[in-house]
Amino acid sequence: MDPQTNNPQKNMLFRILILLIIIVFVFMLLTLYRLRNKTGLQDNFTSVTLPPGTFEVFQEAPNQEVIAKGSFSVQSVSPDTSGQVDKALDLEIVADSSGSTIVGYDIILKFEPDQVEIISATSLLPDFSVFPIERSDHYIVTGAKKLDSDEPSVFANTQILRLTVMPKVTGSLNLKLIDAIDLEKSQMVDNESKILTPQLGEVTLEIE
Repeated sequence: MDPQTNNPQKNMLFRILILLIIIVFVFMLLTLYRLRNKTGLQDNFTSVTLPPGTFEVFQEAPNQEVIAKGSFSVQSVSPDTSGQVDKALDLEIVADSSGSTIVGYDIILKFEPDQVEIISATSLLPDFSVFPIERSDHYIVTGAKKLDSDEPSVFANTQILRLTVMPKVTGSLNLKLIDAIDLEKSQMVDNESKILTPQLGEVTLEIE
């Protein structure tokens, strides 16, 4: 065989072999990259994204410590517990953390939608932002301490939140803080990432 004819064939085979090696190498790199990203996502906590400047409240991790501690109560701002139909009135959520420093909280208020409307939620703590969510028969409020706040946040029968409500009918109106519904929980988170499950209160108003 003519050596000059054989050399181009060898060169072509060599180039094809090099190209195949490069393709296999790139494929392996892409596979490793995808596996690494998938593993990294599985290892991370699921979190609620809050606006910049607020504390990021994480959902409960599998090994996160949960303690029965503290209390949430609800009371009328007015000295009496009466109100009128179609006239807004204010309620306060009062919290006690039993000495723990709190960086976040969730409350769930249960109500009858045909009896009352929850109009708004306002933080009574300047270093906490609040994020309300209204459902068909309950109202959820998440409070998150701002990252730039250095103020101590130990709750000692502290008014933390104001709710404005509008009664729709006359008679007894019961508003109750509940411990859990679906995946939501009434809780506090301290500065050591411990979950506090507080005792919960309720209020009954007489509407005319």
